[in-house]
Amino acid sequence: MQQSRIKGRTRAQESSNAIERLYISMRHLFSRGFYKPMGISGEALRQSLLLLRPEIYGSVAEEKAELNGLIYVIERLPLGIEECRYIKLTADEGYSKSHFKPIVPPKRRRNGFRIDKDQMNIEVTRGRSEIYDILTHLTFLFVESHKIADKVLINEGNDTIREWKILEDVVLHNKKISRDERDIMFAHVASILGRTFEETQIVHAELEEKNNPDRFFQVIYWLGHLAINEQNHNLKRAITFSPILRERIGHHIYGEFGQPI
Repeated sequence: MQQSRIKGRTRAQESSNAIERLYISMRHLFSRGFYKPMGISGEALRQSLLLLRPEIYGSVAEEKAELNGLIYVIERLPLGIEECRYIKLTADEGYSKSHFKPIVPPKRRRNGFRIDKDQMNIEVTRGRSEIYDILTHLTFLFVESHKIADKVLINEGNDTIREWKILEDVVLHNKKISRDERDIMFAHVASILGRTFEETQIVHAELEEKNNPDRFFQVIYWLGHLAINEQNHNLKRAITFSPILRERIGHHIYGEFGQPI
């Protein structure tokens, strides 16, 4: 019993320390103005998240893909963010008055704007708590993307497994697939993710859209594709904070427990 209490205290202390490190890392990155999430500058954030292991991110610290966490995050970030190498956090800076169409996630009222094929802007209107949410969601997403890359790269990174090539062909050519062909894709994607056929099928249904029934395949492909580019070609994804956002939030980015982020 005493040993159980000690383990509980140790876990609580680890979590508290991880939260503190998250806040400190975020404050440093925000002050810096930009960082590369899967590079050296994002390492402290990644390690803190993996140590903290928030319940909403499930098995993020394990080798297999975390599907429930993926659904949670994808529903709270702008549509198409998995395709973007560059993500910029901005204040409300007038993008809604431009030709850019606001992209509002289904489970979170925040505006995203697809600037071009490689860049997504996200408006921050609720201060440091929203920055915390967005950065932890993105960190989770990028960690998961590298799990995919690690699964599909073979021959010292010079080739990919057969299942990945089939997925790539379907996504890049925007193929309309039959029910039987979709089952084949479930089998291939399940193998890539290290999950069961049924689990893959369920998540596909969760992310299905009326005009885009196979969105799940696209999400998995683009996450993996950008992670492969990071590993093979050093094309790192980058997160930046606009000067206006940094000016408006300034020194008022304080987290819980009185710790700055």
